[in-house]
Amino acid sequence: MLSQINIYFTWNELPHYAYSALKFLNSILKKKKFINFKIISTKNFNKKNFQENNNFFRGIKWINPNKKYTWDQLGLVTPDIYFQSGLNIKSFNYLGEITKIKNKNSKIIFVADSILDSSNIKQFLKNLRFRLFYKNKFDYAFVPGVASKKCMINYGFGGKEIYTGILSALQIYKTKKKIQKRIKQFIYVGQFIERKNIQLLCKVFNYVMKNTNDWKLILVGNNNSNLKNLELNKNIQVIPYMSASKLLNLYNESTFFILPSLIDNWGLVVHEASKCGCFLILSEEVGSVYEFANKNNTILFNPKSFCSIANSIKKAISLNNEELIRGSLESQRLSKFYNYNNIYCQFMKIVNKCLKKDNY
Repeated sequence: MLSQINIYFTWNELPHYAYSALKFLNSILKKKKFINFKIISTKNFNKKNFQENNNFFRGIKWINPNKKYTWDQLGLVTPDIYFQSGLNIKSFNYLGEITKIKNKNSKIIFVADSILDSSNIKQFLKNLRFRLFYKNKFDYAFVPGVASKKCMINYGFGGKEIYTGILSALQIYKTKKKIQKRIKQFIYVGQFIERKNIQLLCKVFNYVMKNTNDWKLILVGNNNSNLKNLELNKNIQVIPYMSASKLLNLYNESTFFILPSLIDNWGLVVHEASKCGCFLILSEEVGSVYEFANKNNTILFNPKSFCSIANSIKKAISLNNEELIRGSLESQRLSKFYNYNNIYCQFMKIVNKCLKKDNY
């Protein structure tokens, strides 16, 4: 008979997409009687966002991110496998440290979406810091995709120590309307902060559309304090964050999804838009371009270049129906490789590797 295996997963503030994926994992793992799966998250967030009161939600351990805890204080035994997300979370780091002290056979997995810095000097310093202070603690890394895998190799992980596929868009997102039947609309989804580069996007969009009112740009996000810096007009509409079901419909009304980020480690919204069959207009600094973008469904641009963004928008609106249909189908095809089942498969590969078993 198999002895119980204790597997704990930490995630800072537990965003809804992470909560849903971990809930899916738990639904399968609870059928394996020998696995004790627990979630630990920080409590400096609004729990009302979930509007749930199920056994999984009630089983989550909510902790202060800046306080040191022992496993005993959390009412838990030392884990056999500990998935740690976030190097900057004091409580998570300390739990990792005492895990190795309590049980030298425990395995710790680094969960991250970090990508390479555009500055070679900054990246060198990051590599040095990680190798000196953190690498010896971690046995494996679990990351979203290729961009993060490259970063982990720089951090000192071997290629066989890195597993991809930790993130997925919510299952609700799907294509409901053929792209040739959609309105002439670009959609952006995300925060209105400097690194998202929305200010430049609005300037460029107004420039390209100065002689036409055919196309609209919808900006879905928050942080209204930054709206005063945006050049808004009747061609550009700002909409607050909305429920996934409403956003699903908005994606399916839009021909193009555009993301002008100066840096985006992954860009989960790219996966959402791909699942909804949008043609993609993406900054080349978005981490998930390796997974969801190719020449058939995406136009890439330099996010720092006015001309590059402008040319991308001009090229997009010049595409014919055949090109749009091909792009939409390719977006949908690429999006299918990332899902909750894939997260589970990759998760179990790590578990089996840690326990030196072929299959649990």
